[in-house]
Amino acid sequence: MTELATTKTGDRRVPKGYKTQSIDTAIDAEMYLFGLWKSLTLTQKAYKLSNWTKGCLDLNLIGIRQRYPEASPSKLRYEFARATLKSNFPDSIYQLISEYSQILMLTDPISLALDIAEILNALDIPYLIGGSVASTLMGEMRATEDVDIVADIKMEKVALLLQSLQPRFYVSEDAVRDAIRYKRSFSLIDNESLGKVDIFILKNNAFPQIEFQRRRSQLVRQNPDQSLVLPTPEDIILQKLTWYRMTKNESQRQWRDVLGVLKLQGDRLDFEYMQKWAMELELSDLLETACTESGIELLFVTSYFSPDSINVDYSN
Repeated sequence: MTELATTKTGDRRVPKGYKTQSIDTAIDAEMYLFGLWKSLTLTQKAYKLSNWTKGCLDLNLIGIRQRYPEASPSKLRYEFARATLKSNFPDSIYQLISEYSQILMLTDPISLALDIAEILNALDIPYLIGGSVASTLMGEMRATEDVDIVADIKMEKVALLLQSLQPRFYVSEDAVRDAIRYKRSFSLIDNESLGKVDIFILKNNAFPQIEFQRRRSQLVRQNPDQSLVLPTPEDIILQKLTWYRMTKNESQRQWRDVLGVLKLQGDRLDFEYMQKWAMELELSDLLETACTESGIELLFVTSYFSPDSINVDYSN
């Protein structure tokens, strides 16, 4: 369904329409870098993601300590939360988490995701790890600020879930119940590291259901072996394009993540599947542009596609 359109520059073939992730990066250098990333296993990429993000957090905390050299542990926690959470929480929430007695212990998104996954698995709550953690593992390497999870949480599991999350995590019971009731999201804040986890309740729409059915467990750490449930690269691309459109095509971070997955996965992707769902989700123009900027010529799918023809199991 696709082909690589190229033009020849010197002795190297450059994908036609290809755009680099950053304007100051040469095409040949970026293609070489993506080649190195392609050679990494998922566990190796997860290791680098963990180190890069934790390194950024370390530098942030160093800067805060330099700015407030006489600050108490609670003051450091407060300023670090305000600098890193980047959410519209009321100041009372920042004050609350700054009063937590434990010393700040920085962590990384993979460790945080594994901790939440362990809780969800113990409660038999199906989930997948999405957002920038998934797109980074499947695409361009970058540090990430939080962990996004899609979970199929039923109201009868709320009490057990809250019991399992607390006291380590700040969580609002009302927010959890409202999220389940209205198919929205709620946030967790790790009192140990001040890392944030956004949990999105699985919706009944056709695409979220198909994405959830296609998810798969992937090994992200070894010795001991630890796995996370991740969406497929195709579904990461479609979800990121959806979020990009929700920002009125203004979020360059979402767009860059889309290009990163396309460039890294290349011809391993199921383009027919993506085109069909892009038509249904009204994302065809964005998918075509993203493929062009990734150096991929997307051929038109002529087969008829209707949501009525999708076999979706809503019983989960």
